[in-house]
Amino acid sequence: MSIAFDLSGKTALVTGGSRGIGRECSKTLAAAGARVIVNYHKSKEKALDAVNEIREAGGKAEAFKADIANHDEVQALFGHIREKFKRIDILVNNAGIIKDMLLLSMELPDWDSVIDLNLKGAFLCTKFAAEMMMHQHSGKIINISSIGAIKCSRGQSNYAAAKGGLLSFTRACAVELSAKGIQVNAVLPGMIETDMSRRVRKLAGDAILKSIPAGRYGSPADIANMVAFLASDLSDYISGQAICVDGGMSVS
Repeated sequence: MSIAFDLSGKTALVTGGSRGIGRECSKTLAAAGARVIVNYHKSKEKALDAVNEIREAGGKAEAFKADIANHDEVQALFGHIREKFKRIDILVNNAGIIKDMLLLSMELPDWDSVIDLNLKGAFLCTKFAAEMMMHQHSGKIINISSIGAIKCSRGQSNYAAAKGGLLSFTRACAVELSAKGIQVNAVLPGMIETDMSRRVRKLAGDAILKSIPAGRYGSPADIANMVAFLASDLSDYISGQAICVDGGMSVS
């Protein structure tokens, strides 16, 4: 028996949806039938390219520029969704950055920028989305955390704090929202082949591969498939969970 994720008629927002994991999530959700808003901040060409790729494959998508760490821009983003689509069914809090640096060398802007985008941005988007979802009595919120939240590396105190905070935020939101028909979960990617991870893979690739029981890096599709499942009706009884998609890296 094969199981397909049917998201027909659903409206989905993917933050940081123009590149890497976000782009693959946008494509996968659209392929399952959702209307996808591809959020971007600086990567306009990549966002438009992602939208065109989705449309050429028969899907529905549009791009929307917003800095999700900025309250007014997030408010404008959700105002657009409310006006045009009247609802939001799926939120994927994917946008994030890394600014790796040893603790004693880290400056306040390096800390603030990572916390603001990776954690504050998820808070803002979740707050606006939850308000709409509560009126619908349904919704799926999927936070893209990282195994860096539970298996830390040197030079990532800011990133680990943001992604660890996102796990606790996920659980707290699930407690508040599950009774309203809204499921909130987190996905923890391992070492995924994206532009963001290229530098560390180049510097320590052999050692990293030895720490992954599956013997390979993950692909953005590995994450997007889990996101599609959590966005579907098949996951209705799952909430407040942190699901590692890492080839076993977190337990090795």
